[in-house]
Amino acid sequence: MTTKMIALLVGLSALCFSAQAENGQMTRLSKISVDPAHLPAYRAALAEEVRDSMEREPGVRALYAVFEKEDPTRLTILEIYASRKAYEQHIKSRHFIKYKEGTLHMVTSLELVDVDPLLPELKIK
Repeated sequence: MTTKMIALLVGLSALCFSAQAENGQMTRLSKISVDPAHLPAYRAALAEEVRDSMEREPGVRALYAVFEKEDPTRLTILEIYASRKAYEQHIKSRHFIKYKEGTLHMVTSLELVDVDPLLPELKIK
């Protein structure tokens, strides 16, 4: 195989991977800290938003929130969306906007980390 053919194949592979990533699922970790005075209200608002999103939005594959045992004011949400478009629809949904606006004063820090799953084809049982 010539060097030009190898370069062409590598270029095509990268192009296919890029298109697949753009049209494929989107996975993110949301790392959040909550003011302790608002923790019960925040947990209730988040639970309502997660339930609504999972029930109403087919493009939301998973929203799995976990609170740290040693510091329950810190949580991480594993978010899996069918695509970037599904994520964009999610953040425009009425229930997400209600959650976001209702908890803005409760959140002391927010870090959004886009991640690549090791085995994206695996499903949560």
